[in-house]
Amino acid sequence: MKELVKRSFFGLVYVLIVLVGLQVSYLRFWLFFIFMLLALVEFAKLIKVRKSLLILPAIAIYFMSGSFKYHFDIDKHLTQNILWAFSILLLMIPFVQFILGKITSEMLSRFFLSMFYIAFPFALLLHIDWHLILFVFVIIWSSDSFAYLAGSSFGKHKLAPQISPKKSIEGLIGGLTGSVLVAILYYFMSKNTSFDLHFSLYIYLMYALVIVIFGTLGDLLESKFKRQAGVKDSGKIMPGHGGILDRLDSFIFAIPFVFILLLILK
Repeated sequence: MKELVKRSFFGLVYVLIVLVGLQVSYLRFWLFFIFMLLALVEFAKLIKVRKSLLILPAIAIYFMSGSFKYHFDIDKHLTQNILWAFSILLLMIPFVQFILGKITSEMLSRFFLSMFYIAFPFALLLHIDWHLILFVFVIIWSSDSFAYLAGSSFGKHKLAPQISPKKSIEGLIGGLTGSVLVAILYYFMSKNTSFDLHFSLYIYLMYALVIVIFGTLGDLLESKFKRQAGVKDSGKIMPGHGGILDRLDSFIFAIPFVFILLLILK
């Protein structure tokens, strides 16, 4: 009972932080920046790479993405020129270290993995409207909840027993079905409100399917990393929930595909 209360309390705090942070532009920028750094630190431990190798290049990627988002003109603003030059230099650090023999080719490959897996999705977030980001969170939370209910009640066929023994095919179907229902509900309830995405119901359902499918893959991917590292959680920052990467694994992996769908539909 005590564990359930603790898990519920910190889960509610996390949800409130996300909901408040999403709605204010500068808070959103720094919220995702902090999430990215925390996720990188946890991921560095999972794949056994020095976090100092990842932090500065990831910061460079994030702020370079921010410069596109906020429409700085790099031909006219000296500050922006300096930012870009400094960012590019930071991205070169791992290559220089490899040339000098400070890191191995395996470490260099882990650096690229970390940038594509963690840094780039967060950089893409700066170019997605916060209303759509909120919808992504809602669908992922719904998928997790319905998957748990369906899996615990009807789960008999394991989805990926060697990676995540508790996940079942029935749970996946339940999560997908529940998310579709939530997407339909979201479509009707958000109409003519500030949360309206101005999509057709068909587009809402397309996003929901993409989010659940790739979110599930993201969950399994992080479980694979944890299993290889021999740990249960990626961190301990959220009592009862594990690390920030445990909370955001589905979200992080789904975001690039949400962004691609956004570009296609535009």
